[in-house]
Amino acid sequence: MAWFSILPESFAFVETWLIRLFLVLGMLVIGPWALLIVYDMILYIFRTATYEIPYIGGRARNRPRPRAPSLSERPSGKPRSFSLTVPGVPTAVEEAVEVAEETVEGLKKRLGSTSHSDHVITEDD
Repeated sequence: MAWFSILPESFAFVETWLIRLFLVLGMLVIGPWALLIVYDMILYIFRTATYEIPYIGGRARNRPRPRAPSLSERPSGKPRSFSLTVPGVPTAVEEAVEVAEETVEGLKKRLGSTSHSDHVITEDD
């Protein structure tokens, strides 16, 4: 470790504990995701293996063969549509169009209203 260290030899214990800390933090972040993937694989293998068992398997109960989930198709068979917008939440473009329309309507009202020279009171001598 001395060749790769940027700290003096007296701080070698600090590097050791930092390495351990980052390994623990990495396991805390990656661990749950890895466990979910392993659980999903085991569940899929179990369902596929028990499909053929007579009387209790899926074939005996007229169920479809287990399939891995598809990203392009819903379970009903309809294709999925991918979008980056959230339904009901206006996008920045829609908000900009609304602001522009309000500005144009405000300008139209100003043009349609009487001008300032109509309100000037002049005194005739």
